Amino acid sequence: MSGTADRPTSQAVTGFEPAGSRAPEPKGTESTASEPTALTDGADAIESTASESTASESTASESTASESTATEPPAGRPADWLLVLWLSALSGWAALLGIAYLPLYLGSIPLPISAAIGAAIMWWAPRTCYRLTGSMPAAVLPAAVWFTVSVWLVLARNPIMTGVPLTVVAGQWRVMVLLGLGSLAAAASVGMVWGDRLRDKLATQRRSGGG
Repeated sequence: MSGTADRPTSQAVTGFEPAGSRAPEPKGTESTASEPTALTDGADAIESTASESTASESTASESTASESTATEPPAGRPADWLLVLWLSALSGWAALLGIAYLPLYLGSIPLPISAAIGAAIMWWAPRTCYRLTGSMPAAVLPAAVWFTVSVWLVLARNPIMTGVPLTVVAGQWRVMVLLGLGSLAAAASVGMVWGDRLRDKLATQRRSGGG
């Protein structure tokens, strides 16, 4: 009898509970606790997807704006037009120097090196003027000035010796080389500028039609 009465006391002191004495926890508590976490994860995924789509749309709009800005030629500031006028005057001065130094010789060999210099200027000046202003008349202006000055100097007559050309008395083939090379270079440069302008316009129209 004494041994049986002492068992509950020893269990209360040690805190030991026999197996099966605790009540089983309900099974629905784990799923109920995990439901808010799943909803939160889903909301975060939706928000991240929306932010990614918004960022991609903004990136696409920025790229489209940059492409349209890149294809459109610059409007041209007053300082740029002043540079165009200066380049046109420089082209006229190059024509004058080209005619003046056309009768050069290397020993006994004719060396019309100024014709090559004029052709190089005619290749560079129109493209530079177009990049500054985005205007075709600005691109044509230096070529027109060079050709006008060159032809006027070739056709001008010496006021002292009537009937004698002002520039090159002998070796008129060098004049043809100068005018030919300069005209071809100017035509090629202006033609390439015109082609680039048409290509940019077509690209802009296709983008606006496709958008």
